[in-house]
Amino acid sequence: MGRFTEDMGRLRDEIASDRTNRHTLIAETREEISASALAFMTNLKDSVETLQSRFHTDFAEMAQSGRADRNAFMTQLGSEVADLRVEAAAQRDAARRSFAESAAEARAERASQGAAMREDVSRLQDGFRQARGEMATEVRAAGEAFVADIVDAVTGLRRETVQLVDDLSRERASAREAWRGGMAKARPPASAPSPAARPKAHAKPAPKPFVAADSMAKPEDKPAKPEPKPARARDEGFKTD
Repeated sequence: MGRFTEDMGRLRDEIASDRTNRHTLIAETREEISASALAFMTNLKDSVETLQSRFHTDFAEMAQSGRADRNAFMTQLGSEVADLRVEAAAQRDAARRSFAESAAEARAERASQGAAMREDVSRLQDGFRQARGEMATEVRAAGEAFVADIVDAVTGLRRETVQLVDDLSRERASAREAWRGGMAKARPPASAPSPAARPKAHAKPAPKPFVAADSMAKPEDKPAKPEPKPARARDEGFKTD
């Protein structure tokens, strides 16, 4: 065979060698990749386990720390609440004492005002009774004086009326006498008629007797009204204890 055949044989040997080398490289690469993947997974698993164990440890520590903090907070809160309750109770007692004192002061002030008002009302009632009595006395005196003046005026009018009537009666009588005297002078004398034939003259009514004003019956003075009884004190309900 010639050189070509040798070249073909050498090429085939090289191809077979390269194929073997390729398979070997692939197998080695696969083994390396598998080993690397296994190592990576192992390392990852170890890391995850380490992280988990560390997380559990940290979580337990954090939970314990949080529990301790909560317990401390609740203890502090309880003490503060107790202090607040004590302070609130003290303020409530102080407010009650203040309210009691203010109520006592207001009660005393109302009592003093009521006593002063009762005294004022009693004084006003006494003044009203006194003024009413004085006014009643003055009115009674003024009424008596007014009635006396009216009686005096009526008596004077009656006296003047009687005097006027008497004067008129005398003037009338004198006028009649003068008239009759003049008629007798003018008439011729006639024989005096017999007493039986003489006509009866009308009897002149006798004038009323003059009654002195002092002798006239004065109207009896009305009996003085009894003094008004003092009105019962309306402030009996205001009697002080």
